[in-house]
Amino acid sequence: MTLLAAPPSPDSESSSKKWWWILISVPIVCMVVLMAPILVILSLTGEDTTCGQPTGTDIRADGSLVGLKPGSLAVPMAEGTYTISSPFGMREGGMHDGQDYAAPLDTPFYAAGDGEVVVAGPASGYGHWIRIRHTIDGQTVESLYGHMTAAGVLVKAGDKVTAGQLIGKVGSEGQSSGPHLHFGIYPGQWSMGGGVDPVPWLKQRGTASPAAASAPTQPDAELVAKSTPAGTGGLNASQTALAKQAVAIGESMGVPDQGIVVALATMSQESTYRMLASSNVPESLQYPHDGVGSDHLSVNQYQQQVGIWGTAEELMNPVTANVKFFDALLKVSGWQSMPVTVAAQTVQGSAHPEAYADDETLARQLASQFKGSGKDLTPQELADIVKGGAATTIIDGGACAPGTSNPGGPQFKPGGPFGANVIAAASQWIGTTYAWGGGDQNGPTKGISDGGGAGDANGDSNKVGFDCSGLALYAVYQASGGQILLPHFTGSHSNPGQLYDSRGQDIPFDQKRPGDLIYFGAGGDTHHVGIFYGTENGQDMLLNAPESGKSVSIMPLSGWAGEEMYVKRFG
Repeated sequence: MTLLAAPPSPDSESSSKKWWWILISVPIVCMVVLMAPILVILSLTGEDTTCGQPTGTDIRADGSLVGLKPGSLAVPMAEGTYTISSPFGMREGGMHDGQDYAAPLDTPFYAAGDGEVVVAGPASGYGHWIRIRHTIDGQTVESLYGHMTAAGVLVKAGDKVTAGQLIGKVGSEGQSSGPHLHFGIYPGQWSMGGGVDPVPWLKQRGTASPAAASAPTQPDAELVAKSTPAGTGGLNASQTALAKQAVAIGESMGVPDQGIVVALATMSQESTYRMLASSNVPESLQYPHDGVGSDHLSVNQYQQQVGIWGTAEELMNPVTANVKFFDALLKVSGWQSMPVTVAAQTVQGSAHPEAYADDETLARQLASQFKGSGKDLTPQELADIVKGGAATTIIDGGACAPGTSNPGGPQFKPGGPFGANVIAAASQWIGTTYAWGGGDQNGPTKGISDGGGAGDANGDSNKVGFDCSGLALYAVYQASGGQILLPHFTGSHSNPGQLYDSRGQDIPFDQKRPGDLIYFGAGGDTHHVGIFYGTENGQDMLLNAPESGKSVSIMPLSGWAGEEMYVKRFG
């Protein structure tokens, strides 16, 4: 039955009934017309579940965001379309005066506020940029958006824009290590190094203008830059899966909600929700992991010490690690009445319980988000948990066998194609931190000082990981079955390194194949090397350890446009 049924036809009803319907319909129609603006406003100003962050569903036909009132401020990219790849602050020995939003090429981005475009075009270091001048709280401010291609700039100087208006698409031009939007806020006007941290700046000013008197007041909108589709504190899919796993296992063991929060806070502090192997426990490197640490003999998401909590094989199984943590927590007398910080410290034996304080908020968010995950476990998984978890590794409700590397990625096949094995060997270390001087034929190693350069500024000598040539020599050594051990240097006229190694074949650039090494520099002297990964969506990709402050990853080869490239094939 519809709310406003069609009036009966004249052939079936009397004229008196016709007038009855007219008398009823007119006031109802008038009411609907009068209520429509209020209903629309309510639909745009209801509960703000995304803290003011634009979402992928709030997009007009012209590509702009809806639901933002005049005078509002907005994070420049829609939630779920990006990850934060580099925050505001010191980087590579200098100030990074903005925030980088990594996203696929051509991902839309939006004006952060109402204003006028003052620049839209080529810019040194940025490829192409857009600068918008705003008047906010009576002060002039400029927002900056960088690294676009010419085609990715969708506005021109002089254009008037509004908050949430589509203004460009993500690129990777200029000094860029991969597709991303560089976003900056500059009081007054843009100047090199003159930016302020965009996130707290937006949060402090992130309230909408007062609504019109005839409309309900819109709640204040706190603008929080979320870096995953799930919107959980900047965690990627692997990290959120590990958090969900802890919730599921805790529930299956009957652990109260507070205990699950304690576990999540501990994981946050100890590993930032990552499954860590240890360079001090070589056996741990044989098992699936998200990174490599070097804190004594500590491994896994809880940093449990081998020999104290169990064997490397046991502790590198995240299910077993969870079971062991919850068992230890439940044995602590009175843990339920303890603050989360004290309960976590008691289980971990940490000398600094206060270190867990800033992890509790995110832990509670994750516990709430994944509450009920225990019901997704299969009977076999539940049986394995009872046994200590030795048989399976539960990830997001499924299971994968221990011992695989980079599940779903290239797999190493002894005796298989050389190039494919180069890629497979290096791929298992995706996500491992960059460490200047790090890496050898056996895997990641502790970095060394670079004499006061970017490596020292980023603390590389205290990290375990790879630099670019370390990753290359590791991959070639593994693919060759230990027959080719390359020098730990890219290569130059004064130091031949890998580039001039006679065991490799020089390849024309247009004949490169996946697994070939590509060296970057000028005049035969090189400073970087990566592994040609292949082509994705028509774009050449490079697997490499890029630079201090970053991690092993796959990036568009176009990030090195303008440099001479030398291709070498081994095997």
